[in-house]
Amino acid sequence: MEYKTRAYGKVNIGLKVGEKRADGYHNIDSYFLLIPFFDELEFSLAEGPYSVAIEGNEKYLASGKMDIMEKAAFLYHKRSGVDFSLRIKVSKHIPQEAGLGGGSTDASAVLSFLNSCFHAFSSSDLLYLSKEVGADVPFFLSGEKCAKVGGIGEKITPMEWTLPYKYISLFRAPGSGVSTKEAYEELDKRKTKQYSLPPLTFPLTREAFPNDFEILEGKEMLKTISPFLSPSDYASLSGSGSVWFLLSKERKNPGVKEFLGCREIL
Repeated sequence: MEYKTRAYGKVNIGLKVGEKRADGYHNIDSYFLLIPFFDELEFSLAEGPYSVAIEGNEKYLASGKMDIMEKAAFLYHKRSGVDFSLRIKVSKHIPQEAGLGGGSTDASAVLSFLNSCFHAFSSSDLLYLSKEVGADVPFFLSGEKCAKVGGIGEKITPMEWTLPYKYISLFRAPGSGVSTKEAYEELDKRKTKQYSLPPLTFPLTREAFPNDFEILEGKEMLKTISPFLSPSDYASLSGSGSVWFLLSKERKNPGVKEFLGCREIL
């Protein structure tokens, strides 16, 4: 069986991070918004014995480390008892270590595809299983466009996106990407004020919807794009970085070096 799909990324509108839990994770409070930037995946499924082969256009796929897509497939195999031979071809368009959930959305696509073939889990059981793959995976698997996300990422409250922003632009901070693990470890060394984010209202403001990781990332990119911002625009770091995003009512193209594109919101 062969199947092609798109795996869309996300941005965080506000991200408050709690203290490190006993299990090593952190509770968060954030709004996740699905974005029109995506990876393309092709699946080829055959009978077992169990095996997974991944090919793509990113060097990390050939590093010998277990990719999160392979982790998702292996977990499905172990928990379901189903043997299969899976080949995945991925065309990466979502940058790595960007805070856009590129790996997590690919993993959710693997779980969704396998369950559409074998039906080993109910939707709720698959959602519960997915958090073992990665904290952001449940959101992507939920199929929601916008949601209030809590816990480590598994508590998902669907939200209707009604704000009049029409476009989203992405800007990558200069330099290498940001390791999520290292970013959380650094954030643990600093104390941040904890509170619940307010309801989504227009216009969004950075004061009401802050991202705790900006104290690590710095605001050089924000300074760069500020001259192009309208009063109602909302600009923020996504996740632990290194990508910043801009929500606007008009199409924006500042022409900065690390500009990744401007697209209509889904």
